[in-house]
Amino acid sequence: MKNKIGIIGAGNVGATTAHLCLMKDLGDIYLLDINRDMAEGKAIDLNQSKYIFNSDAEIYGGDDYDKICSCDFIVVTAGFPRKPGMSRDDLLFKNFEIIKEISLKIKDSKKAPMIIVITNPLDIMTYAVYRITGLARTRVLGMAGVLDTYRFYHYVQTVLNTSSKTLYSMMLGSHGDTMVPLISKTYVNGKKISSLVAETNINELSEKARNGGATIVSLLKTGSAYYAPAASAVKMLDCIINNTDTILPCSVFAKGEYGISDICIGLPVLLNIRGASKIVEIGLEPVEKDALMKSAASIKEQVDKINPLLA
Repeated sequence: MKNKIGIIGAGNVGATTAHLCLMKDLGDIYLLDINRDMAEGKAIDLNQSKYIFNSDAEIYGGDDYDKICSCDFIVVTAGFPRKPGMSRDDLLFKNFEIIKEISLKIKDSKKAPMIIVITNPLDIMTYAVYRITGLARTRVLGMAGVLDTYRFYHYVQTVLNTSSKTLYSMMLGSHGDTMVPLISKTYVNGKKISSLVAETNINELSEKARNGGATIVSLLKTGSAYYAPAASAVKMLDCIINNTDTILPCSVFAKGEYGISDICIGLPVLLNIRGASKIVEIGLEPVEKDALMKSAASIKEQVDKINPLLA
């Protein structure tokens, strides 16, 4: 039996996610959008590309939530994208209403699907999906730290001109201005970045990663990033479907880990067929721990704004 993957939102992020899933042959895909014709058209186009990749995946498109509710995995990309000058938090109430409607529609799925949320503001929307669907926290994750880490890799690589395969780091906390780069856990070719790059330059690279999405928005002018966000979500899906026991930074509902509770926030998560099998607690430097707590407080402030709407 092939896995069934539902993707809600057939815009740039959703369609790119579908294409990457097809290329990796992760399962059959249903691409859903309120614009049914667009979803159907993109599904046909995607199907006609699969032969290049020797993929057996079938992609269907439409607006039928019954088909989404029969999926084992659901990726939520629907929502308003950021525009120039708009922060992720500006999207809070606009996208909350969309996520609430989607969550209510998939709440009664008999599959108890694994859900990955991409819609911004990421941590708050992940929390909303978790609360509304009532699924176990192991089954509701937000794509955040993976993308933020990849953005950090990009800027480190531009300075050190090293191979992509030699980089290791992790971004925790919010998918936003208070994200936390773990500099103490950042290695390039097995060496700590602090031994290769001056502290002021490391801070610059961290800031560029924090502003990575806004930089792309300002350049595109009519949209936001989609290749890297889609790739990051598919990386998570791949680890879950193929049961790889990989530790990735994902937004997950915290129940006391790292001293944080009752919000979704980016933490190191062991991904396998059970989803978020475990939140892995790693040693942080005091400055990193303080930054993580500040990030949690920032997320909590936003969560408190939507909690009354969840009652």
